[in-house]
Amino acid sequence: MNNWKKCKLGDIAEITMGQSPKSEFYNFDNIGMPFLQGNRTFGRKYPYFDTYCTEYKKIAKKGEILFSVRAPVGDINFANNDICIGRGLCSMNAKNGENEFLYYLLHNLRSVIINNESGSVFGSVNKNDLQTIEILLPLLEEQRQIATILSSIDDKIELLHEQNKTLEELAQTLFLNWFKDREFNSTISDFISMQNGFAFKSKDFIDYGNNGVIKIKNISNGIVDIVNTDKISQNTINEVNNKFNINSGDILFAMTGAEIGKMGIVPSTNKKLWLNQRVGMVKERFLGARFLAYIHLTSEFGYDYVINSATGSAQENISATDIENCPFVKLTSEEIVSYSKQLNDFFEKIIFNLGEIQTLENMRDILIPKLLNGEIKITN
Repeated sequence: MNNWKKCKLGDIAEITMGQSPKSEFYNFDNIGMPFLQGNRTFGRKYPYFDTYCTEYKKIAKKGEILFSVRAPVGDINFANNDICIGRGLCSMNAKNGENEFLYYLLHNLRSVIINNESGSVFGSVNKNDLQTIEILLPLLEEQRQIATILSSIDDKIELLHEQNKTLEELAQTLFLNWFKDREFNSTISDFISMQNGFAFKSKDFIDYGNNGVIKIKNISNGIVDIVNTDKISQNTINEVNNKFNINSGDILFAMTGAEIGKMGIVPSTNKKLWLNQRVGMVKERFLGARFLAYIHLTSEFGYDYVINSATGSAQENISATDIENCPFVKLTSEEIVSYSKQLNDFFEKIIFNLGEIQTLENMRDILIPKLLNGEIKITN
């Protein structure tokens, strides 16, 4: 670290602030250049596009870094095409060409950048805020080594996500082939029930501990985040029924608020996890039957049913009974066992991969500050 140089972000990166075209030049028909106003369609590392424009002012070139400068500040992606960027984004390009290193450096600087937010209603950062952030910069070869280490972890994570996408698509294809021409003359309560969560009190929560509580915020993109959980005391757990305990492979359901209908699978884990109120757990009556319910409830039909069944003017809710009453094909016990067994084989691999993904993500997130702050010295 003795060779690291103190400088500012603007010394190492060209920063281009976005500027939105007039709305009359927008379209949703793939005409012109992909357009991003902000981070709405950001992915894990690359964005997807649903808006295009035929006249543009500011462009992020393919391979440059996209950075969200308006609330929420700090989200980061790579440009996978030449992209027109609006006022919610800036693009950054490393002056030495090492954009992979710059990408991880920005991840490490997120908390610093967010602390520089201004704006009375919505947080934002400007070009000067970014350019003047002080950094410690390693020598070029070490920049490349750091980027190689971290990107190799991200590559493994992406491969596992792609495997899971393929497995789930195969499971969905089977599901459609089984049921596409059959009448919905029963409900999913034939093979699953819903378990409501426990109403933990604010006094039950502690800063540190081994017992994690899964809330709606932990469910995202079909995965349950078991790393960033709120904690509760062992004394509280001693008084909680084991039916609220969460295990690997459980399927959870958001039952209230703006996220209603969102579902996620618990990765392979040995952690002690507990179900919070307004999060539902799918309890199967036959081995693997929860996956029948998962595919059905995440389908267009299932999701529409959930949204249309929700009640409440201030905050929408759906009851366990309403979920159980989602229409489905009337199946014999033999059919349920056969279909569930086939889906279970796919999802066992998915669950294992989800555990690997969260382990790798946690490793990467631990390594980023240690490598970028010089706590870990890289040797050949």
